[in-house]
Amino acid sequence: MRRPADGARVTPDFVFAGGGDMGALCRAHDWGGTPLGAVGGWTQSLRTMVGAVLNSRNPMLLFWGPELVQFYNDAFRPSLGDDGRRHPAALGACGRAFWSDVWDTIGPQVDGVMSRGDAVWFEDRHLPIDRNGRREDVWWTYSYSPVRDDDGSIGGTLVVCLEVTKQVRARAEIAAAEQRLRDVVEQTTLAVAVLEGPDHVYSLVSPRYAAFGGARQYVGRPIAEVLSELRPSGIFDVIDRVYRTGEPYVESERAFLLDRDRDGVPEPYVFDVGYLPLRDAAGQVYAIASVTTDVTAHVTARRALESAQVRLQQALLSADAARQDAERARTAAEEASRAKSEFLATMSHELRTPLNAIGGYVELMEMGIRGPVTSEQRADLARIRASQRHLLGLINEVLNYAKLETGAVRFDLEAVRADDALRAAEALVVPHVRAKGLALTVAPPPPDVVVRADREKLQQILLNLLSNAVKFTPAGGEIALGASAEGDVVRLRVRDTGIGIPADKLESVFEPFVQVRGDLTRTADGTGLGLAISRDLARGMGGDLTVESAVGVGSAFVLALPPSTSA
Repeated sequence: MRRPADGARVTPDFVFAGGGDMGALCRAHDWGGTPLGAVGGWTQSLRTMVGAVLNSRNPMLLFWGPELVQFYNDAFRPSLGDDGRRHPAALGACGRAFWSDVWDTIGPQVDGVMSRGDAVWFEDRHLPIDRNGRREDVWWTYSYSPVRDDDGSIGGTLVVCLEVTKQVRARAEIAAAEQRLRDVVEQTTLAVAVLEGPDHVYSLVSPRYAAFGGARQYVGRPIAEVLSELRPSGIFDVIDRVYRTGEPYVESERAFLLDRDRDGVPEPYVFDVGYLPLRDAAGQVYAIASVTTDVTAHVTARRALESAQVRLQQALLSADAARQDAERARTAAEEASRAKSEFLATMSHELRTPLNAIGGYVELMEMGIRGPVTSEQRADLARIRASQRHLLGLINEVLNYAKLETGAVRFDLEAVRADDALRAAEALVVPHVRAKGLALTVAPPPPDVVVRADREKLQQILLNLLSNAVKFTPAGGEIALGASAEGDVVRLRVRDTGIGIPADKLESVFEPFVQVRGDLTRTADGTGLGLAISRDLARGMGGDLTVESAVGVGSAFVLALPPSTSA
């Protein structure tokens, strides 16, 4: 802070130069009516310190003198509330009287600074204050430091104070959501485990999963240490690859040698295994979810059926035994399929609740309900919201697929004009088309082109096809939407000039959990269920979904539906 020229008068304009709104309030304040007296009589140390506080971007409060007269800057002002009761009354007030609501706690801390020069620091300290006309629960990270006067004595206490209420509450909500997920995993009857970090250390293990290996300690230990007898199977290399690439791995009927009874002799088992990458808010893989089903009995039954069929050809007398084996194999297969679908549905439902809670609290924080939000905090909240919405979208997609598999989807068929369906889908996708720099053309069919369909599910199919077209069409490309009546069928088409699909992959794109070009979808991760769900919905309405495509030329998806006999 520059000193006044020799002989110059020390004025409020000089002492409180700059400082934003609080600087202006300080210049207008009657300091002669405070224990400090007029500005011209202040010591150099006080003038310098006040200038430093007012012009700092960190929230600061300064107590000065035996009466602890207060100064504070623009960054500290929001901590006093917005109702005008504490600000600007705090300026020039004596600290003991002004902070009477919390002086029992902070008074000894300030006294320690003023009397002994003890500097103190507190992190995430719960310190409720009277603010905005009520008692508010508030958390702070703050420090108290001594400030020396011109004669070397302690003249005041500098408070550097940051309100961290939003951060503390957000961490609490995230911890609660994680605990709910932990409860789901630990209480499920399915075999589920979570492996964290590059060493794949168990952090969550369901009872069914733990039962696979017998009496072992799982949590806190790497899978390669807990299930060391699996190393020859190569499964640890598979898990490493999932963690490294972020690509899920699913395999049916993988054989293992497992020492379940812990007698030192591994026995053969067969499992359906799935390893799904779990990503943090930054999109990085931090853990792997392992979903395992013991299908040893099912495989054994199927192989027994195959053997029985051979024996049936050799001897008609074994026909009855073969039929019994076949029935047992069919029952085992249905139970395995049902278990998978129930797991997907259960996990999707349970995960949506904490994710919706996270989204709600992020919205409250963005609205400033708990206080002002800085630009850095708003950026962090945006990343949290993006991750929450992305994960919720994936979970909803998995839940829709689970409903289709279990036959829980109901179709309300009615007469739907093809033109209405196309226009509704166009309206939903136009913002994404424009944002990517694509051209979208719609060729409306005649008004008498009417399909028999579930209006909502028809909309879902068209929106999924258009979204895929936008995702896989480079900027400057074109998307066309149209429909036509062709005999006893109505065809709705979505064409694009995107990257196209290899000929040998045209059928596999409709299989669940399949992404034809994983390297091209990393910027828009998905489960690979969209087209599988769309085709199942089309067939559920008595139609079908097909595709024609060529690499580098584009793709044309055709939704065929029966026409309606009534408009």
